[in-house]
Amino acid sequence: MNNENVNLARNQERMPERVQQRATVQPVVDVYENEDELLLVADVPGAGQDDVSVHLDNGQLTIEARRADEPAGNPLIAESRSYDYFRAFTVPHGIDASKIQAQLVTGVLRLHLPKSDALKPRRIEVKAG
Repeated sequence: MNNENVNLARNQERMPERVQQRATVQPVVDVYENEDELLLVADVPGAGQDDVSVHLDNGQLTIEARRADEPAGNPLIAESRSYDYFRAFTVPHGIDASKIQAQLVTGVLRLHLPKSDALKPRRIEVKAG
């Protein structure tokens, strides 16, 4: 190998690996509460069931989703439409983590966070005498 090839190989060893970076956006999320549960409705258009991940750890609920890549017609447009979703919430105490359910229908993620019995309002019977 000549000196030029040796220098090129050395420079490539020191260069950081190129990684495809995608933009991350916060999905729009509506939060509803009733006596029985908290309901989070998140818009994640373009994400499929296998592309969505929901985690609850130490009171922190995270929603992550990957939008499918657009077809490569115009690279500038396709690149601008390739992005990931990320959103995190602090979950109040009293949510029954074992009963959380998630549903994804046409780009809308619905998370049902049931309240434990201790948080639900209850009627206390008043006895005479």
